[in-house]
Amino acid sequence: MDDPGLRDRTPRHSRARSAVRVVRNLAAVVLIAGAAFLSAGLVYGDPRFVGLFEFNGGADAKPASAPASHPTASPAGRKAGIPADGSQMAVPPPGFEEQDQPLGQPQTPPSASKSYKFLATNADGGPVGYSPCRPLHYVVNSALAPKDAGPLVENAIKTISEATGIRFVNDGPTTEAPSQSRAPYQKARYGERWAPLLIAWTTPEQAPQLKGAVIGTGGSTHFSFGDGPKSFVTGSLELDAPQITEDLDRGDNSAYATAVILHELGHVMGLEHVEDPTQLMYPEIGAPDGLAAGDLNGLYELGHAPCRKDL
Repeated sequence: MDDPGLRDRTPRHSRARSAVRVVRNLAAVVLIAGAAFLSAGLVYGDPRFVGLFEFNGGADAKPASAPASHPTASPAGRKAGIPADGSQMAVPPPGFEEQDQPLGQPQTPPSASKSYKFLATNADGGPVGYSPCRPLHYVVNSALAPKDAGPLVENAIKTISEATGIRFVNDGPTTEAPSQSRAPYQKARYGERWAPLLIAWTTPEQAPQLKGAVIGTGGSTHFSFGDGPKSFVTGSLELDAPQITEDLDRGDNSAYATAVILHELGHVMGLEHVEDPTQLMYPEIGAPDGLAAGDLNGLYELGHAPCRKDL
């Protein structure tokens, strides 16, 4: 249920997350630990949103125009991210690298399927996603990555990019550590833009949400002006390096690691878990067969999120 104490504060953002565990035998599947979800605050009516940050400023400005051929968010914007009280900028200047049209087009799924869910939706029923009119930058903390793991991430990103039409840009390595309260705007580290997506090979000690059988977590931060539409602006993906390294060292096919990365990137883009075990967005990965029809249809819808020159 919505928290009435949050409805009138503007602007604001929140982070949606989820997790996956890998199983090798579907007959032994058990439900993922509820603690992965229950530690969150109740924000926008979904208990999986965590890490809420509030901003109490944001001078109103008319939103940037966009061609009628593609949807755009329509709430009042802001003046270069400057809070109304004149304090230090809390969010970056709007419209960084935003174009008038989507940078790519999502591939049409080979077959129709309704076996998908979204982590969050807007008042018009459309899913919360990333603007397709700007690139999604990402950085990788690979200090603990298994040997030759780089292609696993790159190939998974290519698959997601084709399914959504979102253009990804690799900004290179980073030393940033994963955090459940990661700031979406880190001017000192990344400049005057939203922080890039963080992909971190890590451990349960660094990322407690990976404890137990959970092998990966992922999610994104959405931002809105008051009660206006929400859009994702950045995210993070954590991979349990010891577990995946052990799997690879045993000679297990890299398909399992790829499936984990694809599953978590699905969460980053805005997909929720589903109850259909044939989909990759099922909470457990038993057979790593890649993205299924429901996954592809959900990602296709997310690729049609509105452009956001006002963010």
